[in-house]
Amino acid sequence: MTYAPRVRLSPSRKILPALLVALLLLAAPTLRAHHGLAAFDTTHTIKLEGAITGQDWVNPHAFIYVDVKGADGKVVNWKLELGSLGMLTKYGGWTEKTAKRGLKVTFQGFPAKDGSPYLSLGRMWFPDGQSLEGKP
Repeated sequence: MTYAPRVRLSPSRKILPALLVALLLLAAPTLRAHHGLAAFDTTHTIKLEGAITGQDWVNPHAFIYVDVKGADGKVVNWKLELGSLGMLTKYGGWTEKTAKRGLKVTFQGFPAKDGSPYLSLGRMWFPDGQSLEGKP
């Protein structure tokens, strides 16, 4: 009777599959979180005016909040989604001080599909005539 030699896996061959599974599990929430323009109606844009009420200068996307007075006289606070801080500052001309509270601006972009006051910012115009892209 002959016996087949026992094959032993080296520790690195045992760990590699487990490590790959762990990395995939850790990366999954990040991959799912980046939605791109899925929440927005990219078939048309809207253009509105209002006064900046605040901002969230954070990654993965910065946000600017703007009070817009509607035709009915009601004020609605819009949430404007911009690109990443790296892209905004390196290529777009934005800084954390660009969107000052109280500044009256005009903005254009893709509205939210669900009708909420949420917009993917395409461009913002400032009182001095300067304009900046929201996703450079």
